Amino acid sequence: MTAFFMRDSDHCRSILFLAGDLSGDAYSARLAQCLAERHPGYMVHALGGKNLGRVVKKTGGVWISDTTNCSAIGLTVVFRLYFWARWMQCKMRRFVRAHPIDAVVLCDWGGFNCRQLDFFNEEGIPVLFYFPPRSWQRTGNAGLQFAPRATRVATPFSWSADRLNSAGGRAEWVGHPLLETMPEPCNREALRREFGVEADEKLIALLPGSRMSEIRVLGPRLAAVAAALSLQGPIKFVVPVPAPLMDKVRRYFPPAVKILVDRSADALRACDAAVVKTGSATLEAVVAGAPQVTVYDLGRAARIEWVLLWMWKRIPFIAMPNIILQRMLVPELLGLNCRTATIAAAVRRLLESEEDGKAIASGYEEIRVLLGGQLPLGATERTVEILEEMLQQPDEPGTASPCSSRP
Repeated sequence: MTAFFMRDSDHCRSILFLAGDLSGDAYSARLAQCLAERHPGYMVHALGGKNLGRVVKKTGGVWISDTTNCSAIGLTVVFRLYFWARWMQCKMRRFVRAHPIDAVVLCDWGGFNCRQLDFFNEEGIPVLFYFPPRSWQRTGNAGLQFAPRATRVATPFSWSADRLNSAGGRAEWVGHPLLETMPEPCNREALRREFGVEADEKLIALLPGSRMSEIRVLGPRLAAVAAALSLQGPIKFVVPVPAPLMDKVRRYFPPAVKILVDRSADALRACDAAVVKTGSATLEAVVAGAPQVTVYDLGRAARIEWVLLWMWKRIPFIAMPNIILQRMLVPELLGLNCRTATIAAAVRRLLESEEDGKAIASGYEEIRVLLGGQLPLGATERTVEILEEMLQQPDEPGTASPCSSRP
């Protein structure tokens, strides 16, 4: 028996995290870091991105594989990633069978993570699903099938908890972790000076996405929007992007447009308006209070897929602020409407219309409440508590459960 197995039961916990996209990796890493700080003896393992990888290294765990480029939108991308995902699944399961794992934390990435639940149940490992897939959805049965197979679920929306509990799960509304990830109140004017914005200038933040497939489509279009708006008056532009994509994004924009690495929160706090690719960044804009126009378009193959498979479903809203409120608050410029002149006109309206600005600010306040802004604990802290409750389930009253004894 190794020294690892002989450590005190409160210090030999081994937790596995699975996250597949950039936001899931960030939320999971924040959760894993909080857990490690509260329990320095815990060991974190991960199939995840680089943020999780850094926490794994600190705790002496194993980073099974990097999932940075494993998120998928559209069937064509799914087909390309299928065999890579199968390889990661086999590698992860071999690791689990060879190491004692006390609990697993799944974060979003439903196409992969939901397929692992039966495996973990067979191995007798409790599962916490943090940020479950399709948690934004209010009706229908999609996204509920996994609920009875997860030990606990921590979800960002109250209606998601209600639906999952009705489906046989044990879910709790913990709020949205984005409320925690924005920086502390800062001097907006100091940020604007740092970004080179003069007193008589406006600042527009352009967020083309975090996937290269999105940037190929939206990068040239947002560069054209910047050029068109520059003709209307003194305006500066910033483009916040993940560090690995900086050089690839730079080629789409002229030198006058400042590229910011991993500073979307600062860009959104400092700007007068933002053009944001639909997705979690639209909620970042809500938390930062940045008036926004949301945009999205597809490449040729993906557009054909959309017409054949999805357009007929008549999805009422695409942007997360509108989905959460169930009404149109921020403009959605999608597909054929995602064009330079249309986007530029929508941004100008945000800059000029005081009435629109007040409506958006009021809607943002509603959304912050629905994201859990009035809950007693933040999403990360409460979810760590849920994980602790799972790990400390007693075999008998008043006794802590021992470390896993699986070979």
